[in-house]
Amino acid sequence: MLCKNNKFNEYYLGDLPGTLQYNKEQKYIIDSVNDCEYNELESGGFVFCSHSKENLNRIIPHTQKNKKWKIILIMKSSIDNEVWFKAAILNKENGRISLMTSTNKEENITKSGNRAIKSCDPQWFVGHYRMLAPIIFWDELKNRLEF
Repeated sequence: MLCKNNKFNEYYLGDLPGTLQYNKEQKYIIDSVNDCEYNELESGGFVFCSHSKENLNRIIPHTQKNKKWKIILIMKSSIDNEVWFKAAILNKENGRISLMTSTNKEENITKSGNRAIKSCDPQWFVGHYRMLAPIIFWDELKNRLEF
């Protein structure tokens, strides 16, 4: 189920807080978005960005570097010196989706008491928590998985 976080005006899949989301089935994501009620597609300051090797390395935790990944959707937000990515990536080995939040500074994650994991790009960090993303992310992800 897709749930709304009113504090950030973003949505998340109903996983427990503090959990990484490595093995989501495509049907589960599609059904979760279909079951969610929303009025308009808010972006929360995020824009779509390129599917590049550089961006892929920024969202893959270093612990997962030996797996074969493909970007399905990636969005970016830049505020002051903080750069954030929200991404859905496909594990080519098992067909499951992983949902990731990454940023260009470790303290962007740790200042809220969360754990930061190094990404495959040594200058970037992945948050060890469930991903929150604006509704436009979830709607576009559903469309890319469904059509």
